[in-house]
Amino acid sequence: MRSVAIFTIVLLFVSMSAASQTFTYTNSDTGLNNIAIGYEVPLPIDSLTPIEGFRTYDSLAMRHLQLAEMFDVITQIQIGQTINNRPIFAYRLGDPDNLTVDGNLEGAALVNGGIHAREWQSPEAVTGYIEYLAETQNDKHVSQFILENVNFVVIPVLNVDGFLQTQRFPNQVTDSQTTPRDGRMRRKNMRDVDESISSDSDNLDGIDLNRNNAPFWATSNRSSSDITSLVYHGGSNGSEPETMALYQGAVEAGEDRLRFYIDTHSFSQIYFAPYTSNARRNTINDQIARTMRAANDFKYEYGPSGSGAGIGSTDEYFANTYQAVSYTLEIEPANSNTQYGGTGISHGGFILPNSEVPRMREETRKATIAGLYSIAYPPAVTGFDIVDVANQTIVFSGQWQKQGDARELILSQSQPLLAQTDYTLRISFNKPMRQLDSSTVVGFPPLSDALGMSLSLSGVANGEEVAYDMDTQQGQWLVDEGYARYKTDTFEQPFSLPQNFVWDQHSLLAIAVETADFSGQNVDSDSATIVDWQNGAWTMYEDNDGRVNNDIGGTSKSTRLINDGSDLFAPINPPAPPTPAPPVPTPETNSGGGGPLSILGLALAIYIMRSKRQ
Repeated sequence: MRSVAIFTIVLLFVSMSAASQTFTYTNSDTGLNNIAIGYEVPLPIDSLTPIEGFRTYDSLAMRHLQLAEMFDVITQIQIGQTINNRPIFAYRLGDPDNLTVDGNLEGAALVNGGIHAREWQSPEAVTGYIEYLAETQNDKHVSQFILENVNFVVIPVLNVDGFLQTQRFPNQVTDSQTTPRDGRMRRKNMRDVDESISSDSDNLDGIDLNRNNAPFWATSNRSSSDITSLVYHGGSNGSEPETMALYQGAVEAGEDRLRFYIDTHSFSQIYFAPYTSNARRNTINDQIARTMRAANDFKYEYGPSGSGAGIGSTDEYFANTYQAVSYTLEIEPANSNTQYGGTGISHGGFILPNSEVPRMREETRKATIAGLYSIAYPPAVTGFDIVDVANQTIVFSGQWQKQGDARELILSQSQPLLAQTDYTLRISFNKPMRQLDSSTVVGFPPLSDALGMSLSLSGVANGEEVAYDMDTQQGQWLVDEGYARYKTDTFEQPFSLPQNFVWDQHSLLAIAVETADFSGQNVDSDSATIVDWQNGAWTMYEDNDGRVNNDIGGTSKSTRLINDGSDLFAPINPPAPPTPAPPVPTPETNSGGGGPLSILGLALAIYIMRSKRQ
């Protein structure tokens, strides 16, 4: 009997050991099996509209579908299914024609959310992008510009199964207090995992979808072949249906045009970025990151990594497969949860307090919208009007119109300009050029200020170079009326020409425009060419010398009032003068005359010498 009792006790102990230990998140209660985080534990709430906190998956999914049904600029697309056969949806944001407003193919952008189940900040942030663009689609400013000129695809929740698992147990976790792995803290997908946390036979299983990608799958000690590892990379690259759904998202965006990708995570408050062997692409990657960081006063850090190695992450896949500008955005906090008054537990940063969620949505939205704006295309002059102030008549007017693969300046009005006459110049661009605070033009420090414009008329008069500068402190970006298509896409400048100005003395006269858009991209120096994106860099984006391989732009002088037909740019590397051929040496003779042999005589002498050698 005693041996039976001992066996029963041992069996009970083994059974208890096999049972999963469950811990509960609390505000401050540190009792047995509790984990205090230092503030009220967020629970998912059913709401179609943004709240101070986190929404349930069903609410988010219904919200996405609602917006798609309400607005033509949002289209729902099923891009795949999860391991448990749940649909994975993406949302295409933009007008239906896939063309920019001037008829060129749009660039494509892809933003992914919810790849790691426990990172609730991610689906909320990414849903915020959709909601914001839906609400502001007719703002005649940046939102409308993005929707009309970028094919933008958003995947709000990629790891649907895992996300639902975290929301079934929003305040419970298993495995250990320091490294919980299932329930609220599930990271991986649900391959070979049931939806219960009552036993630990499978709560360490699943695949890390952010280690499941080429070209660096299974090449790093930051991924693992151990099925129970937090970073288990799966049996092969792209093995998971969720991974394949992400790749299908790129197809829906337009993979031949893909130039921008963000995978949205938490936490550590940084933009990670993989470099490739493409130096130009890496430089633009740095520039776009700087733009997004500037949106929140550089609250977020930037962490690029070298080319040729990686961990199997999605940003590496898109950087190397498409040479796209690519990031892993890790949303706040920077370190655990102490900055919110939390207890500082190691995984506390995954649990953002409800009160911080609205601000988080706004900050991530501002940054991503700035990135999309910058990657759409650089600024270019698209046209101008010169108005005689006295009688309010247009005396000069021109528009850069697309002709095949280039643009041509078409003048619809051209009268000679006069000295000491008050004029207004309106110079227009292909995008909104400045940020707005309500209806006030503001800077985007340190990348641009509220004005940021230099204008002059420059050219040649009587064979000499001339320039007539304008005081742009008297000018303004147009917001209320008079702009071409978007608020701040037109700058209005008063000017008059000096007393000694004589129109007929000029053989060349152009509007010289030195400015940058609010992200700091300089204007294209040649409006006749159409900037595009290829192999990770801009094409036909000229600098001041006409070079198109450094992605920096310059000053535009291509809009000419008087055109002498001269080249816009001087030759970058003028050909060196040909080297004169060395003189033919004069053969010596044994005759006393000392003069050169005739060609016939020279040929005869060579023939005789060769004959003797044979």
